[in-house]
Amino acid sequence: MPSPPEEGTQPKTDSGSVPGQTSERDTNQPPPPTAQSQPPQAQTQTQPYPPVMGYPGYSQDPYSNYPNVPYNHQQYAYAQAPPASYYGSSYPAQQNPVYQRPAPSGFFRGILTGLIVLVVLLCISTTITWLVLRPQIPVFSVTSFSVSNFNLTGPVFSAQWTANLTVENPNTKLNGYFDRIQAFIYNQNAIGEDDFLAMAFFQPVSVETKKSASIGETLTAGGKEQPKVPSWVGEEMKKERDTGMVSFDLRMLVWVTFKTDGWSARERGLKVFCGKLKVAFEGGSGNGAVLLPKPLPCLVYV
Repeated sequence: MPSPPEEGTQPKTDSGSVPGQTSERDTNQPPPPTAQSQPPQAQTQTQPYPPVMGYPGYSQDPYSNYPNVPYNHQQYAYAQAPPASYYGSSYPAQQNPVYQRPAPSGFFRGILTGLIVLVVLLCISTTITWLVLRPQIPVFSVTSFSVSNFNLTGPVFSAQWTANLTVENPNTKLNGYFDRIQAFIYNQNAIGEDDFLAMAFFQPVSVETKKSASIGETLTAGGKEQPKVPSWVGEEMKKERDTGMVSFDLRMLVWVTFKTDGWSARERGLKVFCGKLKVAFEGGSGNGAVLLPKPLPCLVYV
């Protein structure tokens, strides 16, 4: 009995179906495109650019005023620099002479070195001597202070102050020589240094080590050599005088030199300030004194 033909032996069409049969794909073909559905063709006609400046509708070439550049012209930003001038070997370039300072001779170098060594040795010796001797500042104290003939009612202010002080030398190896001592009397309310009432010089004095000496002087106001007392200072002293007590300040400028065997220091200036000297007057008289149960120490400024 013959076998039925296999599926692979049957011929097929290009669409993959059996001959004699039609598929839905073959029957439902899309209609051809119409003329209305086709896209419009691009216009090949070129339109001119709108004018850059000017009135609308007027065509203007933006570069019509510039001349045409030649074909063989080299367009560079800057022109080529001219060649440098040539200097031949027969004309050398002129050179400015340079001044050379001559080297110092050995003689001057030796003098300079010797001076430097001498200064260094002096500084070292002075420092060592100062550390060994150790100079100390002298001590000043007021032992008594009084006023006489104190008169504020006359046309010219007049008064006399008597100040006694002690000077102590605290050094153990140096003697003190007080060559000049200048004293000034001020009212306690005075402000400037020129507002002093009287001025005088104490006698020079020398004080040995660990000892003290007494100095004293009388200062007078109202003389020809004395300055005129400011009016506002006189008014302040009148107010204090009505209370029975007037305060004064004693200021001194002192020049002292410390010496010992084989060594002497340079002269040194000191400022001594003795304040709060309240003089109590006896009734309506012009005499008064400071009650000091013990010496009043003064401040010393170097």
